[in-house]
Amino acid sequence: MLHSELSLIERLNQLTEEHLDDPNYSIDDLCRELGVSRSHLYRVVKEQSGLSTSLYIRHRRLLKARQLLEHTDWRVSEIAFRVGFDRSQTLSKYFTEAFGQSPSDYRSQQAEASDINPVADNVSTPAPYSPTTEPIAPAKPASRNRWMWLAGFGLLLLAGMGWAVVSTFQTKSNASAQASIAVLPFKNRGSAETRYFSDGVMEQIHRSLSRLESLKVISRASAMTYEQTTKPLPQIARELDVAYLLEGQVLQVGKRVKLSVELILASENRTVWSNAYEGDEQAIFDFMSQVANQIATELHQKLSSTIRQQLSKSPTRNINAYNEYLKGQYFLRDRAQEGVEGSLLSFEKALALDPNFADAYAGKAMAYFLIATEEYGPVVSNSLQAEKEALKAIRLDDQNAQAYSILAKLYMEQGKWEQANTTFLIALQYSPNDALINYWYSLLLRTVGQLDRAVDYSTKALALDPLLPVIMIGHIGNLVTAQQWAEADRVIQEGNRLHRNVANWYYATSFYYLCRQQYPMALRELEKGRHLAPRLKAFLVRTAFVKARMGQPQAAKALLDSLPDNLDHNTDKAELWAGVLDKDHCLTYLEKGANMNRLPYYLKVTPLYAFLHDDPRFKALLKRVGL
Repeated sequence: MLHSELSLIERLNQLTEEHLDDPNYSIDDLCRELGVSRSHLYRVVKEQSGLSTSLYIRHRRLLKARQLLEHTDWRVSEIAFRVGFDRSQTLSKYFTEAFGQSPSDYRSQQAEASDINPVADNVSTPAPYSPTTEPIAPAKPASRNRWMWLAGFGLLLLAGMGWAVVSTFQTKSNASAQASIAVLPFKNRGSAETRYFSDGVMEQIHRSLSRLESLKVISRASAMTYEQTTKPLPQIARELDVAYLLEGQVLQVGKRVKLSVELILASENRTVWSNAYEGDEQAIFDFMSQVANQIATELHQKLSSTIRQQLSKSPTRNINAYNEYLKGQYFLRDRAQEGVEGSLLSFEKALALDPNFADAYAGKAMAYFLIATEEYGPVVSNSLQAEKEALKAIRLDDQNAQAYSILAKLYMEQGKWEQANTTFLIALQYSPNDALINYWYSLLLRTVGQLDRAVDYSTKALALDPLLPVIMIGHIGNLVTAQQWAEADRVIQEGNRLHRNVANWYYATSFYYLCRQQYPMALRELEKGRHLAPRLKAFLVRTAFVKARMGQPQAAKALLDSLPDNLDHNTDKAELWAGVLDKDHCLTYLEKGANMNRLPYYLKVTPLYAFLHDDPRFKALLKRVGL
């Protein structure tokens, strides 16, 4: 081999290695970096290896895949992506052709031959091409006793067919019994600026799957906690209590998009379905619909024509409008004032591009709702604007669950209990697996006194979103108010493990002990919360309440004297007077709150005001506000 040709092969190997995980890195790209023509590169590679350039590159990828199988515990699908194959089936096909066995079988064989556990740090670079690295030809059965071998194989085949029938039946039965999935955070394979796009694709697929009533779909909030995790997939599935996990990768470069997805049976850490979609960014809507439909099929979900239509419906056909919408959703996530206000600008841009984009109107409704409830701006005007935007979304899309849920929350804030109830039920009809809608509805049910139903819905919300503190906190409130002490105690034990750094968690646990009249324990929990959030007024008020119930009213009275007598403090003063069991003053402040539509949450059922339940003024107040 001439020195120049050797240098060319070495440089070819180096560039192939550098771009191993980029399936779009072409021979033209190679030639450009090598400074040679395609024909010259083909001639050199063919003379030295007997392979065409494309087959030589594929062979290098396969060698790297073989080393990764030997020295890492990465799944086959992950190895496929890392060595430049778009899906695990493609790797399996070429690997079997080259080495005579599938990647899984090769790994099993290596594991049996060695007692050493592979570690990722031992991965080395494939050696330059040589005859010793030629693919191994598939093994053939010995010619001796060929008929006996075929007969034995036939018996095995018949047995295998029988096992396959049973296995298929069991798989379908198990899938029906374990129809549960978590859509894990999709990996953004593009630039940092395109992260909102990959997050949006994940969220759209998640939202589509949430429409399937018989499928348990873990909320996005809980799934996102695993964005940077190194936990094995079976462990993640156990923690989320699901049978299946969906992983995805999104690459957006200019106007081109590539989406790779993989459905994994977690208990076996096995891919049951995967696919890759690539095309113009406009095709992303069709890609997402195909993914949702295929997963529903794989999990044996019965799809009505209505559901099929919903899964295939695109939020918009204007990709630029969709990009602006995704940016708006991205800004909304942390709920900080700057992000919420920034989201409105993106939603407005989306609507300028597509005035019939219902989801963008729903996004605006959520932004205005947060501005009102977080008091980033005037409450009344922003609440009215939120209602207006939600109704616009519903006029364009009468199945928009997010818009209905925001409308229902606004009705709750206005004390329109029947309207809120009906609107929540409509939202749940179109998105039965939305954890937040189930949770919000449970709070309405607690408010109107339907405690057992409240617990049912918050139980479902917690199953769908087991890691979001606010849902577990609300569930504790429902359980305590319903006096389901044993279950409340069990959930608290779990929450103590998950949320010990969340201040409001201790507000919930203190409520549990307060209602059981275990006042020292309630004070202990409140102190933990105050340590985490020393400026949170709610802890000061509740601490004074508990001390008053312990026969130490001084703190409550001192706090009462320090609070201005205005709208913002009517609820606080009502609670403090309840602490010292002063009916007249407590009812006075409750009535002041009712005049301004600002009453304590769950007034009808909370144990804090149980001492008023027989008072005619209290009954009249409940009647006045529709409770």
